[in-house]
Amino acid sequence: MKFTLNTVTKCSGRLGLLGGLERLPNLNLETPAIICHTKGGSIPHLSKEATLYLANDPSGFLQVSISNTVHMQGAVRTTFAEFIARKESATLLVFRDPSETLIPGVPEKEAVPIFTRCGRRNIAVEDYMSLVEAFRPDAYVPLYDADTEPGSSKKREQKSIDRTEKFVEQCLQWHRKSDVLRSSSIIGPVVGGYNPKLREKSVEFLRAADIEFGGYLIDGLHLHGPTVQQLDRPAAVSIVTEVCKQLPDEKVRFCFGAFDPRLVLEMIIAGVDVFDTSYVFVKAAQEHRALIFSFDVNAPAAAETQQTELDTTDARWEEDFEPLLPGCTCHTCRKSTKAYLHHLYNTREMLGPILLMIHNMHHYTEFFKTIRHHVANDTLPQLLEHLIPQQSLPPYVPDKKDKKQASLTEEEEKPPIDGEDKHSKKQRA
Repeated sequence: MKFTLNTVTKCSGRLGLLGGLERLPNLNLETPAIICHTKGGSIPHLSKEATLYLANDPSGFLQVSISNTVHMQGAVRTTFAEFIARKESATLLVFRDPSETLIPGVPEKEAVPIFTRCGRRNIAVEDYMSLVEAFRPDAYVPLYDADTEPGSSKKREQKSIDRTEKFVEQCLQWHRKSDVLRSSSIIGPVVGGYNPKLREKSVEFLRAADIEFGGYLIDGLHLHGPTVQQLDRPAAVSIVTEVCKQLPDEKVRFCFGAFDPRLVLEMIIAGVDVFDTSYVFVKAAQEHRALIFSFDVNAPAAAETQQTELDTTDARWEEDFEPLLPGCTCHTCRKSTKAYLHHLYNTREMLGPILLMIHNMHHYTEFFKTIRHHVANDTLPQLLEHLIPQQSLPPYVPDKKDKKQASLTEEEEKPPIDGEDKHSKKQRA
């Protein structure tokens, strides 16, 4: 993996080009950029054919997490990209799925826990590197411990960096001996929670390693999932800014999570290059919301009255036959209305999240095209000022109907109590 730094602006971050992959030498990604968050190697709710409805297909780089792919290890015969019929796409293997909230717990001494479709599973270095060799990704992050958040204790942050150093060193030893992974780049994980001294120590350890990292992943800021949207922006930006100052300029910098667009802009100004699309998935599939925030600084409408998202579950849209976002050129806005999306939610149709994903992916891709334009002109702070006053909806709360249906299902699944009348059992059946 090779990163070419083209421009470093005074107050808007930097422009670059990510490429140089041995398997796909002609594949390049302009930064600041996004890579596609996947579930089991597929973009959630978007088949390979459905991505044809996107004006700009962002699936050139795929983010693959082991929590929803570990069960495929025995089935992969060549590379994971070929296994999922995406030979034309680069794969980046990461440990955690940014869209799934981490379940807290006490970690094992020699392993890191993940939660798969079969429950909790502890992954040791041997398990992880065997999986990496089976998948043969174009780039991967070594095993590390970044399960920290703003409220983590100093002891937990220290344990995070101690375990990470041990795991990374063992992974590097495995990588040096492996013939299969010679074409795979390694991404160095920077951990340490919200402790600047531990972050500095983590960077020093990675830079002292006798191996050339393809880039760096800044992690340990949150526990993933939808709650990342409520992250303390000043605290997170402060840590990211200090870390980026210590990292080499010629290496790409990743930071994954369902970040609010305002925080994304602040991180780009701090020096981050690549994000993922887990925010798009969280809004479309988990919260049933369409992205409608404005990133046109010349828009005539006042930014203070602009909403950042539209809740398709709201009953006021049931007779609104306007598109989700006037002026949007995505397939969903050209062919569907708010009323139709609301109807799809009420009937729990599978088409609902598909159309929302198409719109949100299109909107987010256009957002990053605008970001690169502002970085080139060193005007990204203007875009941030335009975005900050826009109004966000209250945090998502699951629908009461869903809760009631879930409770009814639980009641039906309860075993009968001994001594109950047999006739009542037949009635229940």
